[in-house]
Amino acid sequence: MTHPTNVNQECDGIVQVDHDQFLFAEEAADTLDVAAKGSLIEVGPGFVSTFTGVSYGPARVSVQLLRDVPGEAAEHWEVVEQTMLVASGPITTRNLDGEPVAEMSELEPRTYHLRASARGRDIATSTEVFEPTEDYLFELWPATEGEASAEPLVRTIRKNDRAWSDELVDEPVALKPDYSTICVRDVGGNILRVAPQSDLGQAAIRITKEHGGRPLDGALADQVYAMQVAYVDRPLVDWLAIQSPGLLSDFKAACVELAFTRAGLDQYSWLNELAQKAVRDRRLDYDECLDLLTRAHDDPAIRRRLVPGIPGRFESLEQFEAINTLNGFLEPAGSDALYRALETYLYALKTFGMEGYEGLVATLRQRFAIPAN
Repeated sequence: MTHPTNVNQECDGIVQVDHDQFLFAEEAADTLDVAAKGSLIEVGPGFVSTFTGVSYGPARVSVQLLRDVPGEAAEHWEVVEQTMLVASGPITTRNLDGEPVAEMSELEPRTYHLRASARGRDIATSTEVFEPTEDYLFELWPATEGEASAEPLVRTIRKNDRAWSDELVDEPVALKPDYSTICVRDVGGNILRVAPQSDLGQAAIRITKEHGGRPLDGALADQVYAMQVAYVDRPLVDWLAIQSPGLLSDFKAACVELAFTRAGLDQYSWLNELAQKAVRDRRLDYDECLDLLTRAHDDPAIRRRLVPGIPGRFESLEQFEAINTLNGFLEPAGSDALYRALETYLYALKTFGMEGYEGLVATLRQRFAIPAN
């Protein structure tokens, strides 16, 4: 435990976790240049990346600049790791995209010993939270110039949680969407999960059946996926209905790319390479698709997350829906180009869920210059 007289500087704040991580880093750090890795942190020149339990949402963070070596970590910390951080620029707590946390102070550039401690990573693993469930503490104290040249190392001092562990879980529990509720927003914009038979549920379902204010006609009249997505942005669906097969293929490729990035699947090289090949070739053979789905299902390294569904729909397993966007390139094709574009668009919407679908639509509109009416 760190004695109060050993603390030279201290700050606390809330960091937004993104894709199971946040940073303690200098502004220009290349966070892909990893030199050493543990189950809580990985380290490289000018940065420490922290592995969280939750996939998205807020987490509490404290940073202490110490005068000297701290005492033993308090018992309530479930995982504790130590490393050396060599910083050539000011360092602070940052979101995964590099944005600094406003309430957190910067520390001057130098070489530090760093001890990272965490608790709560098993509470809401691989989910999105809206209130903090995890706590992190970074304790830093000066290192000598000679220590800066030492080989990078992450030393695990304590590991009592199961998050980011190589240990086998006796009875793994598969994440499954809750099909007893649908997702809606209340008048305040808050996301709620309600029974489909409830007043809020029925109101949301009615909107999905209005198809954006008018009946589906022309090329959209018998399109089953148009019936499922038209209410989200009717002008976008109308625009799809008059596009050439080539442009519809480009639209599908954009949906796949955006969905894979959103779900974090672009971090897995074998999976990302298969997706890029399908997009590049504009086709995915049935056997390749089956192999991809099997490997993705069985790969324990792939982090999975449930997300609130788009309005009036069930919640979704983000990574599963992202992989499903590739169905639009499946060969042999059993349907027309418009059908497959609408199918891919639906799976992309389900990947982004309630929190992100509006951003997805805005990105697609901008990329393809889709008119508002």
